[in-house]
Amino acid sequence: MRHEATIRAAELELMTLSTRSNGLRVRELLHEDFVEIGRSGRRWTRDELMASIAEDGEYEAPGVSEWVFVQMSRELMLVTYLATAANQKSRHASLWDIGAESPQMRFHQGTIVPGGQPAQ
Repeated sequence: MRHEATIRAAELELMTLSTRSNGLRVRELLHEDFVEIGRSGRRWTRDELMASIAEDGEYEAPGVSEWVFVQMSRELMLVTYLATAANQKSRHASLWDIGAESPQMRFHQGTIVPGGQPAQ
């Protein structure tokens, strides 16, 4: 699939402090109708998320593994992966709009893997 490398790079870029503190770049990567369901269960809009991550200060990007890419339609790609940071694991799913010139994330959800359980 031709979009996998671009989307993987964009997902990883969104995890860097330099991108998270660059509102213009975040706006380019997140679709105007973007929604996130955070690991806490909170629902975030693009503007709310941008305001929150701009205030992150110190931020350490997680390790990411177990990438899976599934093209759902001509214009949508589902991406899932496992993130590991500070002895915590979480499963993530993103839905990317691949119909435009540059892919944009439309939806993201993170779910904590309970401690002591394998990340299956």
